[in-house]
Amino acid sequence: MKKIKFIAILMLVSLTLPAVSQECNKEVSKNRRTRVNANQLKGDLLKVVQLDIRRKVWLWNEKYNATAAFIHPRVLITAGHNLTDRFDPVSKIRITVGFTTNNSYLKQRDVYTEMNKNIYVLPSYRENPTYEDDFGIIILPDSSLYKSAGGHFVLTPYIPSRPPKALFLSGYPDPVTGIKLWTDKTTNFFYTPDLLRYDFFTVEGSSGSPVYTGMNQLVAIHTGGFDEQNVCNIGTPITAKMKSQISQWCRRHGIILQ
Repeated sequence: MKKIKFIAILMLVSLTLPAVSQECNKEVSKNRRTRVNANQLKGDLLKVVQLDIRRKVWLWNEKYNATAAFIHPRVLITAGHNLTDRFDPVSKIRITVGFTTNNSYLKQRDVYTEMNKNIYVLPSYRENPTYEDDFGIIILPDSSLYKSAGGHFVLTPYIPSRPPKALFLSGYPDPVTGIKLWTDKTTNFFYTPDLLRYDFFTVEGSSGSPVYTGMNQLVAIHTGGFDEQNVCNIGTPITAKMKSQISQWCRRHGIILQ
């Protein structure tokens, strides 16, 4: 069920994908990435959380995995397609901090969700999905999960004229054979109109992973991965407009973003 829905979304958003030259070898980056063990959890890695998402489907609950990141003690950012109710509404999310194996994690909590109550996605994305609008947030009831993370990223608009020297991506791309946190660093990235392209190796579960600079700046969200080895994957860059929209959602809950 989930694969059919994901393919449908991918077909819709791919219509907006610009034609650009590709300079990525994801077989190389697959071997470059590093698995994070429990004794290596610190700093930025603790700000990245694993999502176990349940959609309310007639007669059963559909389950799938994704990634998110703290941008405030009570706010997580992720990909919009993880939360959208375009097909079926998300009814519950299990959020886990420091999930390095199926039996090893720091903190876990179930949060029941409702669109425009404690999860938010742009109405324009729900009606007509595009990579540019593929972002959403989760408002947490309190900061109990955050106590295990101990810090959060600062949403920082990506400035194409002043790109960082390197980018990092951390997330949970392999839930099938056991929950695993992976991290990677690359200098192979480039900006196309409204999108960030890079050679990070990603699979199902990576959606929503933070793309950050190493200076506590979250500059994009991972939103698009492709099977072809030479096709660069996609990040939705943080923009001033996006940050303003997220701040507006947060203010409904008395939350002020940094």
